[in-house]
Amino acid sequence: MSPSLTALLAAAAVAVFLGTSSSHAAEPPDNVAQALTDAAQACKDMGGTPNTDKVLSVSDLNGDGGEDWIADFGKMQCKGDLNPLCGNGGCTVQIYFWDGDTAWDVVFEDLVKTYKFGEAGGKPMMYVTTSGDACNKPTNETCKYTYRLDKDAVVPSQ
Repeated sequence: MSPSLTALLAAAAVAVFLGTSSSHAAEPPDNVAQALTDAAQACKDMGGTPNTDKVLSVSDLNGDGGEDWIADFGKMQCKGDLNPLCGNGGCTVQIYFWDGDTAWDVVFEDLVKTYKFGEAGGKPMMYVTTSGDACNKPTNETCKYTYRLDKDAVVPSQ
């Protein structure tokens, strides 16, 4: 085989591999998919047209090597109506941790204004801002919470 033909075949193989591997996103577990279906139905029930394309993301949040799922319903669009999973207090965020076997468990669900992930002392953390209602303040004020992301739980941290 000539060097140019070998290079062409190698380039084609890489293109096929990249094309197939990037087009297969992780499929959500049944309970995560059901939460997404329920959210879309809530939008439809209010007369809206849901777009849930950006709601789900997957990452190893707690460092156990498994896929963990985030359902950020603030990213759901409900064309023609308000997002039924958002309100003055923020939007529903759910976090599902892989149980190390065959299931994903809801370990966090709350109305949040913002959240971000980070690290403190080598441990995975989540930083959440909610409306003031959560800490007995007026709704327009905010509360800040820090959580440690353990193997099977989201634990409030001081």
